[in-house]
Amino acid sequence: MIRIEFCEKWNYFPDFDRVSSIIKEINPNAVIVGNKRPPRSGAFEVEIDGELVFSKLKLGTFPDKKTINSWFQ
Repeated sequence: MIRIEFCEKWNYFPDFDRVSSIIKEINPNAVIVGNKRPPRSGAFEVEIDGELVFSKLKLGTFPDKKTINSWFQ
């Protein structure tokens, strides 16, 4: 399972959609869940099977396609 926490206040939904689409290209069977709890301001955090693989809060940027590909190698 892939969980993506994304900031709604800053309208990160397009980034959630973009990243989800890239993940589905790589793994069509991926289960992607967004915001199961209220998100933190400025957050775009990605967990795969409970492991944090990307943090915008730490890195200050969104993941690119190369970064997303690295999660599945």
